[in-house]
Amino acid sequence: MNRTLKWILGLILVISLFGLSGCAPENTLNIGDTFTVTFVDYDDTILKTVSCEVGVPCDITPPSEPDNKTNAYFTRWSVFESKYSTLQSNTEIKAVYTLDNVALKLFGRSVVFYSVFIMMGIAVGLTLGLREGKRVGIKPDDLIDGFLWIVPVAILGARLWYVIFEWNSFAYGGIIPSFLRIIGFSSGTLNFSSYGLSGLAIHGAFVTAIICAYFFTKKKKIDIFKVIDIIAIGFIIAQAFGRWGNFFNQEAHGGLVGGMTGDAANLTLEQQFNYLRYTLHLPEFISNNMYILRGLHGVAVEPITGYYHPTFFYESSLNVLGFAIMLVLRRLKKVHFGELLSFYLIWYGAVRIFIETMRTDPLVFEFLGITLKSAIVTSVLMIIGGILLSTFIRIKRKGMTYGTVPGYFECKKKKCIAPEENV
Repeated sequence: MNRTLKWILGLILVISLFGLSGCAPENTLNIGDTFTVTFVDYDDTILKTVSCEVGVPCDITPPSEPDNKTNAYFTRWSVFESKYSTLQSNTEIKAVYTLDNVALKLFGRSVVFYSVFIMMGIAVGLTLGLREGKRVGIKPDDLIDGFLWIVPVAILGARLWYVIFEWNSFAYGGIIPSFLRIIGFSSGTLNFSSYGLSGLAIHGAFVTAIICAYFFTKKKKIDIFKVIDIIAIGFIIAQAFGRWGNFFNQEAHGGLVGGMTGDAANLTLEQQFNYLRYTLHLPEFISNNMYILRGLHGVAVEPITGYYHPTFFYESSLNVLGFAIMLVLRRLKKVHFGELLSFYLIWYGAVRIFIETMRTDPLVFEFLGITLKSAIVTSVLMIIGGILLSTFIRIKRKGMTYGTVPGYFECKKKKCIAPEENV
């Protein structure tokens, strides 16, 4: 296993395990002894103390919900009220907040985790691409050149794809304000404090990247089927990282845990949390951050306050699995150049259809009077395209397999053999 892959898998493991915590042993007291229940804020500021006697019913009521953490809001107390009557020892109950989606401040501007994770995904994709390109005979300079103009255009494609399906949210108030909203000025004016590309669609980025790759490889006289495989591997791991940005923004989530009947939740908040934490065994920090206020992104998206399904996590995990499978496939001698893209199209198409059935904020469009989810339609086309592409490659490009690259399967650490000319 190469060093880069070890670092990637290590990082994924750290992210997955972060937030898991153990339980400290409780102090045992005897009947008649007194104990204290202390409510504290996130920074350990004491909000309220209650003195109780062991074996005697005690009236433990929490203080008013605190609102003292910047860019976050209170979700729950670390101990649910249903457990207060079972407390028989000194207990600290802490206020739990959602996570701050701001990673850092630069020159007075907030840099959110969404941007950080997207950049991490792009960086990892480029690193893997350079290593893979060397193995299959593509010069690093050519890949970097392609990267420098394909990535910005792909981001533009992702933005335009989103805008097209949310046109009414951008195009109003005149041509200039509409244009400014489309390019990121949400206020419709040249107010840089409101600037940010809030709204990107991965399908638009992918389609744009493939189109750009066609013209790039034609100009450079590089085998496009080798390049699209590199793009496919980079895309799927970049998407796995990018979904964590959605997590910090509390967006792209599924429906309410347990569902609803009419306007009421089928499960209590405690039951919703316990389902995420103890039935699905998600880390506590993920479960906590899936507590979303009613109407945070619109009442149609969050009809009531509660815990929502972390579809970002489901998709990210499936993308990591797909990425691992692709790493294995590219080491099989009989796999043809271009078939990693075929796998990506089929795999991610199926994953996205599964995820979209749970999403509450899908992009939609009308066709013949029928409301369709754009991501599902696009994903179906991706699956069909993946099957057709693989069929075409097997018929028209016989023998163009990874096993034909000199030194590919004998490549050792720091001893990769790359052919002098592009194949």
